[in-house]
Amino acid sequence: MVHLLFPGRHLVNTRFQEDYLRQVLGVPLGGLKFLHRAQNLPEDGTLDDIVFAITSRNMDNSRFNPVSFVYRAIAVDRFGSQFNSRGINHRVYGIPDHGVTDKFPELTLKEILEQSEGELKLTPENTVVVCSTPSVTELYKRRGFSILPAELVSLNPERYSALRPIDVVRRIAEAGENWAADPVVMENLSSATLSTFLTHSEVPKKIIRLFTDPLLTEEGSLTETRDYGAYVVGMGNKEIIELKYNDIRHAIKPGKIVDHGCADGALIARMARDFPDSDFYGIDASATMIELARQGQTLKRFGNDTFVFFRHGNIISPLFKGPAADTITSLSLLHEVWSYGAQQRSIDDYLASVRSQLVPGGRLVVRDVVGPEDKEQEVYLWCNPNDGLNSNIEARLDTPSQLKSHLDGLSTSARFRKFAIDFLAGMRAKGKRGPETAIRYRTERIGGVDYFVLRLKDAAEFMTTKDYTDNWQSEMNEEFTAKSFAEWKETLAKAGYRVIENPNEPEKGSRAYTNPWMIEKRFKDKVALYAKVQDGTLKPRAWPVTNMVLVGEKI
Repeated sequence: MVHLLFPGRHLVNTRFQEDYLRQVLGVPLGGLKFLHRAQNLPEDGTLDDIVFAITSRNMDNSRFNPVSFVYRAIAVDRFGSQFNSRGINHRVYGIPDHGVTDKFPELTLKEILEQSEGELKLTPENTVVVCSTPSVTELYKRRGFSILPAELVSLNPERYSALRPIDVVRRIAEAGENWAADPVVMENLSSATLSTFLTHSEVPKKIIRLFTDPLLTEEGSLTETRDYGAYVVGMGNKEIIELKYNDIRHAIKPGKIVDHGCADGALIARMARDFPDSDFYGIDASATMIELARQGQTLKRFGNDTFVFFRHGNIISPLFKGPAADTITSLSLLHEVWSYGAQQRSIDDYLASVRSQLVPGGRLVVRDVVGPEDKEQEVYLWCNPNDGLNSNIEARLDTPSQLKSHLDGLSTSARFRKFAIDFLAGMRAKGKRGPETAIRYRTERIGGVDYFVLRLKDAAEFMTTKDYTDNWQSEMNEEFTAKSFAEWKETLAKAGYRVIENPNEPEKGSRAYTNPWMIEKRFKDKVALYAKVQDGTLKPRAWPVTNMVLVGEKI
């Protein structure tokens, strides 16, 4: 028996693929002149078994994978079954995402062998690969497999004889709700995929939503450079979660509780202990985080009797069709909406979307970073020059781990210079920020000590982000100090919320504060702030605020 291995995401199957397989199946291999290295296969054999390997099984809900695996599997099974009447069997296997790796063929073949209970061992001697992705076909060719190139007709430059599946998916997104009437879609979509999408109308709706989402990257997150392993360790630490939860617990109303930017669900797990009768909904822009959160459901992390639902998507897109939520929590998220979106416009859109989802009297509970009130004031920033190296700050580094190691080895003074080069540089290069966002400073030596002279806003930006070396490239795209607490309160009020404050018990209302942990762990012996007084000497000044709790009630 000779197998036809058909690896790919299989977002859709096309009419071209349908016709192509009809031509290939049952034709003696010696007659397939476009096969590469056909000498490995018996010339009188026939391709009588199709093995569909659906890759990125566990990475749904992004523009890279906008169709959930279950629907891809349904459509592929329908697509393969049309060949059964010819005596051609078909098998469908889901292959988990392994990232970009040269071992992609080996990992795929091992998954198939394991999932088939050791029955299906695919080798260059018994298998032909059908694939039109040049990088993937090259990997299989190196291992001696014969290749059927499908849509691909030329490598340099790449040319295709028909629309690729991803092209058809993009066409569906462009056509919007009238996708089923679009002639290009109808001309290229296989009958199996079409019937699946018509039966499960939520599938094309999700494609349209994901491709029109203004904040998500191709992979389905806010940023392509974040190390989510390090992010989970930092943001999901029990001690940190407890600290954050204690900051907001007083403001939570039970009922339907939505956590925007839920990450792996750590905050929901903590809230569920105190609000066991509430329903919880977690939304995150990272497909990786949602996958981890759903694994937590399997492990009963949220309790046995608590309803918890997770969704991957942009938090600006409404979760409910109308007002339904009693509380929406937003931790460490507003600054990301500002940074990766269109600044104030995205904030306004977000606050409006949240308000539309809240019942009257429902609450938006925010805990986030914040800028100082007097952010334009000129300050003198001392950075320790003796706690690391002071040279080679612009070294070219190939990997995030190399960058982290390099940054961790720099003195605080050298790290500031590196920060001044990198901060928002990528955003400016993309045209998403103007030149005014660059860190501008001068140096002054006073009493034999060197100081950086700059705006308080920029000093606070460095002080609060300088230690995020695990995700430096990502953090350099984010503004922590864009707005002061007063400006955030004004923004919330303009959006139709009553800002809840508690003068008698400030810790139970909206407030801005300097995190003692930051002072002890991040500032002490590393940085110091001064203001120049009239006689030209420097006077120590208070630490800037680092965090805020902002509670808005829908009015």
